[in-house]
Amino acid sequence: MNSIINRTFLRVFISFTLYFFASACVEPFIPELTTTSERLTVEALITNDPGPYKVILSLSEPYSSPDNNLPIENAKVSVKDQQGALFAFTHDNRGVYYSDSASFKAKTGQIYTLFIRWNGKEYQSTPELLKEAPGIDTAYTRYVEKTLLNGITKGEFEVFLSTKDPVGKGDFYKWDHAHINKTDFCAFTYDGETRVRYRFPCCSPCWNVVKKRGLIDISADTYFDGNTLNRVITTIPYDDDTPYFMVFDQYAISKNTYTFWKSVKTQVNNTGGIFDNPPATIPSNIYNTKDTTELVLGVFSAAGHKSRGFYLKRNTAPTNPYRSTPTEYKDERVCRPCEESFKMTAKKPIGWID
Repeated sequence: MNSIINRTFLRVFISFTLYFFASACVEPFIPELTTTSERLTVEALITNDPGPYKVILSLSEPYSSPDNNLPIENAKVSVKDQQGALFAFTHDNRGVYYSDSASFKAKTGQIYTLFIRWNGKEYQSTPELLKEAPGIDTAYTRYVEKTLLNGITKGEFEVFLSTKDPVGKGDFYKWDHAHINKTDFCAFTYDGETRVRYRFPCCSPCWNVVKKRGLIDISADTYFDGNTLNRVITTIPYDDDTPYFMVFDQYAISKNTYTFWKSVKTQVNNTGGIFDNPPATIPSNIYNTKDTTELVLGVFSAAGHKSRGFYLKRNTAPTNPYRSTPTEYKDERVCRPCEESFKMTAKKPIGWID
């Protein structure tokens, strides 16, 4: 899932807040997130998928600092289930802690609590129920045309995701998605003197992963309880009429997690307009056991997860696709490995057909 609270969010939050109060001609008030604030920041998610699960700990830098969040590398991290079994996480590097996948596999219907010991303090989360996520039934496209600011009309496809919500209000969802395509090249370089771009072939099968960063897509079943939800999840370009492969992740999240992400989305999207909600501290489900007034940033989530890949049709438009000018490269002979990252993977995607 996306990084919970980072320096960019703090800048956006504070900038929007200052703009709002300046335009209202009153003295600015920024609750909690001051220029000297340093807060424990937590990003933690466990699902019904096999582990290892990951917890990321950092110390938020003051707004005036030129540095990014500082990783916390000397904490004790563990998760307890409802039977009282405690599963320790081991620090890997730069504030990332992993569970032991052999001893800990989270299960649907179980309740989990996060515990953190750091800097002489003890923190814990509220208990999180890992609910089962409904499956993704299908995904489909609809062609639309939009007129850009320069007057040019450009076509694209809206992508709909279809899922059946269980009967009984109180279900909350979060979605992620990625466009994945197989690539023959695993590294690129540019020679500034000759202005030549070079590309290196992959030593093994490899796929590019393209995600929209900063996306927060959530919903509650308040208005569609027990019905089939057909939701516009994203748009894809009409630069070709071949199928467009995407993988969708659907999470059944708790009300606490939903409230957290809703608050983040509201404050990040706040444009400082006169009718916008005033800034507020984002509610976390993690707290200092001895001092509940201490503000902790982030959230611990136990979420049911379902994932599915689809080849989306792009051959239903009434016009020809627009084509972009391809970048010219000089191919090198030496291969490069397919390195795992948020942009690249050697793991064959779910639903991919060779």
